[in-house]
Amino acid sequence: MVDFRKLEALVALMESGNFSKAAEKIHLTQPTISGHIKALEVHWGLKLFDRHTRTVTPTRAGKVVYRYAQKLLLLYRELEKELAYFKGLKTGKLDLGGSTIPGQYILPYLITAFRKAYPGLSVFLKVGDTAEIIREVQRGTLEMGMVGDREEDPELIFKPCCEDQIVLIGPAEEDFSAPLELKDLLQFPFVGREAGSGTWRTVTRALYQAGLDPDRLRVVAEMGSTEAVKEAVKAGLGLAFVSFRSVEKELPDGRLRLIPIKDFSLKREFYLVFPAQRTLSPPAQTFLHFSQEI
Repeated sequence: MVDFRKLEALVALMESGNFSKAAEKIHLTQPTISGHIKALEVHWGLKLFDRHTRTVTPTRAGKVVYRYAQKLLLLYRELEKELAYFKGLKTGKLDLGGSTIPGQYILPYLITAFRKAYPGLSVFLKVGDTAEIIREVQRGTLEMGMVGDREEDPELIFKPCCEDQIVLIGPAEEDFSAPLELKDLLQFPFVGREAGSGTWRTVTRALYQAGLDPDRLRVVAEMGSTEAVKEAVKAGLGLAFVSFRSVEKELPDGRLRLIPIKDFSLKREFYLVFPAQRTLSPPAQTFLHFSQEI
């Protein structure tokens, strides 16, 4: 029988591309990862990876093993969740994802409160954009996520959990005391977000519904995080739409300013996303109920 930890090492190596990143991902040492891969190659009598100086490349056999290893590990996690109910566990770990705004400005505080209420439960938090978190929940590598936009997918449940307001910001030295008309946005350079961003999806959809084609915005740069967007705006690169949660503590220092837009207000829901058909583990069930109650 093949040890599941060895299969986990193979999946981590396949997805990260080198031994050091794979070791960091699943909290093992680099020699241990190498040993697990060697043991699998000996077990099947096949070479699974071609080693290079800094990277590894899967062989055709390695790709086949990876495909089945993903399925086996997912089934094994499902088995552990099902059995946990019979054991009545009060301990365990939740693999949780958060898109940029929830991951940076909501979930850290929620997890702290959750850990105080349930000290026996631990939480691993991964932060990415909305599309990435949804994809990992679909695959089963994350059990639950909090994201800023939803998708129509019958295999997923999107449960509203809290509200957010998206605002337009600019550098402090510019005078925006009078509200802008929506069409005035076309006169300014903009700092946007990557295509997978829930904030950017929400903004472009709202602008389109309000009668302004978002493709006409003069986007001069795209950033991979809200913090990068804010720094670009402070540097005078352009205006940007961001969550109010991300700037409410910075506005008093005078380096950013809110820019009002006439007859245009943008609110959205954050959602907890989890699989519709898979059984949630006790920690995930507990977190789901906790997040709805506070």
